[in-house]
Amino acid sequence: MSFSLDSFQIGDLITGKIIKLESTGVLVDFYTDQLAYVPLLELSLTEIQSPEEAVQLNEIREFLVVGNYDGEHEIYFSNCSPETLKDSDRLYETTLYLASEKCGHPINREDLIVHTKILAVHGGGLSVRICWFLCSQEHPPTVSFSIRQLEMRKAWERVRQLQAEDVTMYGKILQKTSRGALVKIEGLHGFIRTYVDKHREELIVGEELPLKIIEVREEYNRLILLHRSISIRLRQLQVGQIVSGTIRLIRDYGVFVDIGDLYALLPTSKMFHPSVDNPNQLFKINDHLKAAIIKLDPENGQVVLESYGSSA
Repeated sequence: MSFSLDSFQIGDLITGKIIKLESTGVLVDFYTDQLAYVPLLELSLTEIQSPEEAVQLNEIREFLVVGNYDGEHEIYFSNCSPETLKDSDRLYETTLYLASEKCGHPINREDLIVHTKILAVHGGGLSVRICWFLCSQEHPPTVSFSIRQLEMRKAWERVRQLQAEDVTMYGKILQKTSRGALVKIEGLHGFIRTYVDKHREELIVGEELPLKIIEVREEYNRLILLHRSISIRLRQLQVGQIVSGTIRLIRDYGVFVDIGDLYALLPTSKMFHPSVDNPNQLFKINDHLKAAIIKLDPENGQVVLESYGSSA
């Protein structure tokens, strides 16, 4: 069952009573003329097999009012000018075009409902999230209800707070990738950047790791983490510092140097002999060298070097 937008506003928190448990979901009394059906998927942020794992009969729970139409989508504008936002027709036309592209057929203005939310204000303008809903006389816009999305909202709030407090979290590795690993933390999926981590090959699926949160972007569903030891090591470094290390990897574009707990990149262009086309002409695996740090990017876990004494 679904309800019209006239009865509820998307994004509202409402209270309902669980009055019936079924194998695929529950019936909820929101004290309206009709009962609402909430499917199993929307009962919990974690994966469950039955409603009893998330709710109890006659329990009073909070639900988030969410969209419930097969044409619902969200569109992000990371750099929207204030002028564009004021000129709503321009933003509307862009959304109409993108919505038509996603649906695979032209959409008329009268068949589109748009909700705009400003996510952030920055030097380049505004970050804006737009929710759009298709509607027509045959298919009026509707809403549904979710505990899962409410828990997800709260989970994003928690990780933002944990990042601000610099708390160490423990996340379980779900899958390894060529540039890192996927983990689950606070019920959310995150990504560990390990391309500077010399212990990457030792990661084990199912293992729990101590992690530091370095980026939280709910609007892009992006949660980026670093192994705690890497985060600590990065904070001990500074631009201009001379470090010693051992070459562990050689590529055409540079060499990766083990400087303790992490790898730093010495680009070919920053080597003492800039005329060299290939680092293999200068270095071999396990060579020791000294280099100066010219760039530190703790958020991305990157350290860039140049040869010590280089004028490049």
